[in-house]
Amino acid sequence: MTGAKEREGQEAWTVRHVGRALVAEAFGTFLLTLAGVGALLLARLGLLPETVAAAVVPGLVVLTVIYAFGDVSGAHINPAVTLAFALRGAFPWRLVGPYWAAQLAASVLAGGLVLTFAHIPPPTERVPAVGALLLDAGCSAVLVAVILATAHRSGGLKPALGLAVGGAVTLDHLVSAGVSAVAMNPARVFGPALVSGRLAEAWPHLLGPLLGCAAALLLTWATRGPLNPDEQEAAEGVGGAG
Repeated sequence: MTGAKEREGQEAWTVRHVGRALVAEAFGTFLLTLAGVGALLLARLGLLPETVAAAVVPGLVVLTVIYAFGDVSGAHINPAVTLAFALRGAFPWRLVGPYWAAQLAASVLAGGLVLTFAHIPPPTERVPAVGALLLDAGCSAVLVAVILATAHRSGGLKPALGLAVGGAVTLDHLVSAGVSAVAMNPARVFGPALVSGRLAEAWPHLLGPLLGCAAALLLTWATRGPLNPDEQEAAEGVGGAG
């Protein structure tokens, strides 16, 4: 009976809300990518402090998107987060592909838009590629662990969810921005790297978040145990709950 009810709920979610969820994911990822690249350009021009551009802007965008669209799509805006929720069993696997497509397409659109009026500057890398991979994996593990932990307790933490996740994004960037272009988000890297011809160089920041996702899942299982209903609602939004 429980399995049939879950299948029915997931089907209703797909039919009613998948279009709106994909729009929300695309818009949120577009905004995050555009703001990230735009802030970097302003910093290179001396119009914005580098710390603000690298850490504060992404954190504020993530916080804003969570409060604006968390109830529509779960506000993943990150393929690693979508994968983590799916591996936890909180998100339907059949929607992982569409979510990823929306996120990556929005990133390419944002990168292309920036390229129409400005050169996309190369990212800061002061460590070897393997070091960049491990740093992005470590920061991503922290971020995804915070997301899964807050989702697990979202029933009592709803007013603070955006603050917790936005704070984790800002903290990770503060400790890493000086040495590497850590993004913790393959979608945020993919579009600008593709349109600027640097996709081959971006592999540490495309793979690192996925490795971090795996580490965060292990930590969540060790500290939180199995999935609970709060996680599913946080991952899918109100629409996904049926």
